[in-house]
Amino acid sequence: MSSILKSIQQIAINEGIGITKLEQTIGASKGVLSRAIARNSDIQAKWILKIIENYPQYNCEWLIKNEGPMIRKNNTTESDTIISEQNINYKELAEARKETIESMKKEILYLEEKIASK
Repeated sequence: MSSILKSIQQIAINEGIGITKLEQTIGASKGVLSRAIARNSDIQAKWILKIIENYPQYNCEWLIKNEGPMIRKNNTTESDTIISEQNINYKELAEARKETIESMKKEILYLEEKIASK
């Protein structure tokens, strides 16, 4: 698998999202990245650019050439803003997952009761 595809997978893992969510975030059709990963094929440069635009905290050289650190090092207040936004996003992600789990528990309970009544 190409280093760019491996880096894209690593970004998704690091962000706590799946490839499908990453595709949505960058405005790609469903399967654009996942098919490329599955087939080990090339992706268009516009999708790499969209990833860089939507995830500016990641080092471009790391994404494209697998060189340097994964996360960009900035000594500006902008990097502090990015870090605090990430913390908020992780908190929101955790809350959303918690809601999903609770909803699934209710669905399981309903289905178990339905099975038991037969």
